[in-house]
Amino acid sequence: MIKVYSVEEAREKILKRGKTFSNFTNEGENEKAKIIVRDIVEDVRKRGDKAIKDWTLKLDKVDLDKFELLNEKFEDALFIIDPKLRKALEVAADRIYRFHKSQPITSWMNFDLGGQVGQIIKPIETVGIYIPGGITPLFSSILMTAIPAIIAGTRNLILASPPNTIGTLSNIILATCGIITQFNVNLRLFMIGGAQAIAAMAYGTEQVPKVDKIVGPGNIYVNMAKKEVYGIVGIDGIYGPTEAVIIADETANPSFIAADLIAQAEHDALAVPIVITSSQNLNKSIKKEYELQIRNVERDSIIKKSIENNGGIVLTESIAQSIEISNEFGPEHLTLMIKEPMIFIDKIENAGGIFVGENSFEVLGDYIAGPSHVMPTNGTARFNSALSVNDFIKRISYVNLDKKKALELSEYAEEMAKAESLTGHANASKLRILSFKNEIKGDMLDQ
Repeated sequence: MIKVYSVEEAREKILKRGKTFSNFTNEGENEKAKIIVRDIVEDVRKRGDKAIKDWTLKLDKVDLDKFELLNEKFEDALFIIDPKLRKALEVAADRIYRFHKSQPITSWMNFDLGGQVGQIIKPIETVGIYIPGGITPLFSSILMTAIPAIIAGTRNLILASPPNTIGTLSNIILATCGIITQFNVNLRLFMIGGAQAIAAMAYGTEQVPKVDKIVGPGNIYVNMAKKEVYGIVGIDGIYGPTEAVIIADETANPSFIAADLIAQAEHDALAVPIVITSSQNLNKSIKKEYELQIRNVERDSIIKKSIENNGGIVLTESIAQSIEISNEFGPEHLTLMIKEPMIFIDKIENAGGIFVGENSFEVLGDYIAGPSHVMPTNGTARFNSALSVNDFIKRISYVNLDKKKALELSEYAEEMAKAESLTGHANASKLRILSFKNEIKGDMLDQ
């Protein structure tokens, strides 16, 4: 059953951000998970592969000595999976590549500030990518994370995903890696899951290379581990349960809305599927469509928990108020199913991604539209963005001033250093002033 809320009720319930870690757990479970993660990370840091072996046996019930799957298995898997699925992977990879190839990441120089100042762009050399496993391995996350890194110029990709019960990974994971290796990148795949995978990539072990940055979604243990190793390596963000807000009006198709709510809810019982609308009639139609469609899906128990506990319909007075509520919430995914949506695009302040109209539904964004589906959750769209090429580069400032400009700026720098009582700074500037003045005088006499 889909619950209907007033704006005030929604703000206190489904639109209220929790105080626990990315809304995954209650506070007690949160603290318990934190202790477990710290123990795992520290154990892997100290004992390396031996710790990974022990934790994999304990948590995944698989006894492994070798964690890496060799690349020839990738190519084999491409011929094992259904040809239609392989074609879908190839089309998705091409669209994701072309989308991210359009993102500007160029170095630049300015010659108007007395010499040269600018910015040099360099790729992050080695990136670790976590691929969630479990009931449904998220092979699409490989495309969504690896391809932007490749475009940025990253040379080495280290992937980690939890092993299945027979001590390997699914053919679809392997085949997707096969698609990625066609981009001529050094890719290595390891059968390691959870916090132990994050620790292995952060610190390096006998088998697992140390990386410079770790990206990708995961459960509470993965996210806590990323937070734990931040500073040793970079991370893309801390991701909570997936979220979708649909802003709809009386012109929207209730069948499509119900389908999109169900699609979002089947990710996880903690997923957040919300409709915000000013239409009373639409509200009734959505509920009716939901009851019809829920009968024909496999993960109905998960969907019902998600929608009943975290989702619902919020009734507002206008589209303007609907957008205001959405901006307050800052959803991961925002779909606009309203008449003339482009009029309202500039009003959207906080969202991981915007999906405009019935043609641009969120499922296409999950797989094949082009942008990465790794997007900010838990309200972090207020300050964070969807994963992009920018997550895999370093911006290095560059300063190469001429002597005349250096003399001029040194005099200002000396005054500022004195004001901060940094006499060493002031002296470094003063020495340059004396030296540059003499050199400039000498140059003038020579002329």
